[in-house]
Amino acid sequence: MGLFGRKFKASKVTTLANLAISRISILKKQHQVRCSLSRSDVTQLLNLSRQEDALHRVELVIKEQNTVDALTMMEKYCHLLIEKKVLIKTKGECPEELAEAISSLIYAASRWGEFPELHELREIFTSRYGNEFAAQCVELRNNCSVQPKMIPKLSRHHTGSGKRRDMLNDIAADCGINLCAEDETCHISQSKPEVNSENECAKGEEGS
Repeated sequence: MGLFGRKFKASKVTTLANLAISRISILKKQHQVRCSLSRSDVTQLLNLSRQEDALHRVELVIKEQNTVDALTMMEKYCHLLIEKKVLIKTKGECPEELAEAISSLIYAASRWGEFPELHELREIFTSRYGNEFAAQCVELRNNCSVQPKMIPKLSRHHTGSGKRRDMLNDIAADCGINLCAEDETCHISQSKPEVNSENECAKGEEGS
C-alpha cells in the first residue's frame, strides 16, 4: 500500500475528478473550434488548388481532433472514478475494474501541460499505488493498462503522410473536390457547383 495508507480519502479523488470533468468540457469546446477552423483553412487551400499546402495544414486538423478524442476518453475515465470510488477507498492495490482508467489518466497527465486536477490525480495514484506502478504507465511498459487508443492521440510525433492524405481525401470528399494523384500536376476541380460544395463542407465541419 502507498503512502496514504488508512488516511487515504476517496472523496479527494471524487472532487478532483469532478473538477477535471468541468475543465475537460471547456478544453473540448476550445479544441473543437480550432479543429473546425483548421478544417476550413484546408478547404480554402484546396479551392485555391494549393493541395501541397493543404496536405501540410491538415496535420493541425488531425492534431486537434486527436486532442478532442483524448479528452473524451479522459472524461469517461473521470466519470468512472466517481462511479467506482468505493473500490479506490477499500482496495490497497489498483482495482482491476479501474486499472485502465487510472493507468490512462496517469499517462495522460505525463503528456499534458496545464491541467492541475489531472496532475494532482496522478500524484494521488502514485502515492496510493507506488512509484513503480506510475512509472509503468508513463513509460508504457509491458502489461501496463493504458488504453492503446489513447497513446497515438497524445503522441508528440508528426502525423505520417498516409494519415494526412487520408484526412485530406475525407475533407475533399465532403466538399465535393477532386484531388489529383501524388505524382500529378495538381489542378483541383470541384465536382459540384461552388455553392453546393460550400454547403456540404459546412456540414462536414459541423459534424467534426
